[in-house]
Amino acid sequence: MKRLSWMLAAFFGLVFVGATALNVSLIGKARGVLAESGPRSRPLQAGGPTRYHLVAIIPDIDDSLFEGILKGVADEAPSVSAAVQVFRYAAQSADEEDKLLEMAVRAKVDGIIMYAPRNGDGADRFASRAEFASRNGVALVPVGTDAPPGAEGTFIGSGSLPQGLEAGKLVRARLGSSARVGVILPDVGRGEERDRDDPLYRGIAAGLGGPAGGRVVAVAEGQPGILSGEADAEAMLRAHPGINAIICSSSRGTVGAAQVLIDRGDVGVVMLVGADNSEDIQRYIDKGVVAASLVRDSERIGRAAVRAFAQVKTGSGVPGSVETGVNVVEGRRPR
Repeated sequence: MKRLSWMLAAFFGLVFVGATALNVSLIGKARGVLAESGPRSRPLQAGGPTRYHLVAIIPDIDDSLFEGILKGVADEAPSVSAAVQVFRYAAQSADEEDKLLEMAVRAKVDGIIMYAPRNGDGADRFASRAEFASRNGVALVPVGTDAPPGAEGTFIGSGSLPQGLEAGKLVRARLGSSARVGVILPDVGRGEERDRDDPLYRGIAAGLGGPAGGRVVAVAEGQPGILSGEADAEAMLRAHPGINAIICSSSRGTVGAAQVLIDRGDVGVVMLVGADNSEDIQRYIDKGVVAASLVRDSERIGRAAVRAFAQVKTGSGVPGSVETGVNVVEGRRPR
């Protein structure tokens, strides 16, 4: 009997030691990954002594919105003595987002700045992420365009409603009541209400000024893929040849729609209002292909997110939400 008791004690002792070693190994690997520099994970140097370890988890998409957020984070980090590590993940990969979040939390970082799309599980999913981070002593600051439906608390972003309002005003100023507008909405996920319920759409409708200021005649939901903007714009113009203005919700959609107008010979015939900025978009603006682009102040999003993290970490209270707005970049009118 004593022999059996000794054997059981030894067995469970080995299990405990093994589990502890595995846990230490996993945390060590997480820390190791956080220290690596690679194409989808890289450090942003804060400069000087650092007090905090801050992680940014951002989609791996070539979009000025995300590059601006990261630049704002990098610029602001030294002011709060933070070193920043960046993780990029494949677009629309919620599982990968969760894995990176869990890795960062278990590595005992001080804070996480994380892109929060308004699609998918929305507020419920992000609330569970925030609760998991908070339970482990990590401050989580969500950033993006629009907060997930029903989300409460801190959110740093540039909303689609003001973007749509400015876009509608630009079209009304040039085309007036003759405006026949096609809108390429953001990809908000299957099953979510769009068209009249979408904040970008509502902003555009308000900016157009009602029936006296023109109307939206076609709506498409942007899809993933580098050629999605071209496909959406081409299909829209074929189905509705009377369209004389297109409003895009993303930089990728803007570039694609601009190329379609060039290929069809519709530059100057169809007014194109884009979103965000890049070298390609600026070139199209300079050439008069893109009439204007609504550029979110994404660098301000990044800076405000770092300050929000510091406010939480220093016990200064829970920061409120910040709306950073949009800037209008207009080009010359084509002759």
